[in-house]
Amino acid sequence: MEDYGQADLLQVHLGLTPEVSSKIAAIITFAGAIEYFLERALWRLHGIDPKGIRPDTDAKKISDLIGMLETYGEALTADDHRAFVATWCSAANSGFVVRHNIAHGVPLKMGDTLAYMRNPRWEGEIRKRDFGDFWADVHTLGLVREAMAVLYRSIALLAKDDTSVADVATEQAKRAVRTARSVLSEFASQTYNPSLEKY
Repeated sequence: MEDYGQADLLQVHLGLTPEVSSKIAAIITFAGAIEYFLERALWRLHGIDPKGIRPDTDAKKISDLIGMLETYGEALTADDHRAFVATWCSAANSGFVVRHNIAHGVPLKMGDTLAYMRNPRWEGEIRKRDFGDFWADVHTLGLVREAMAVLYRSIALLAKDDTSVADVATEQAKRAVRTARSVLSEFASQTYNPSLEKY
């Protein structure tokens, strides 16, 4: 395998340096953890004991799970708690666009930067899903990694027994989730310009 695949050479060719690779690994890993804890948070919030049953969260797409949390949040009576859940869900939707662009995109070297292109139409084909891309420079990856860590930490807390939105939505958490939404929505957007120095 080593002689034919030449994995080290491919990594160098694509720009998968140790720093880039570790940040990509963290983003993908955090996304998996977010999905896991989101399902459990929904069980706790809805008072579901999943033992011996197939819960309605089973085999749902991540966008559906986020939508279920969003619906739960809309019914909260406290404005700041409702806003916290809505902001988290908006950030998570964008975060998973970025995750999907990385995990399902074809990797290319664009100048000195690794870029992922998901659902390209380079041969004139028609596709069901939208095009998406992500420019994986070290700075951008660092911001996305930190934003995904915010989503991971907050949903893992919400998934704990006897924990409410009020317990999780501290002032620090609210600020962090708002910043995560800003970062992730920008990098998930197809209008993003990788040369923009906003952060």
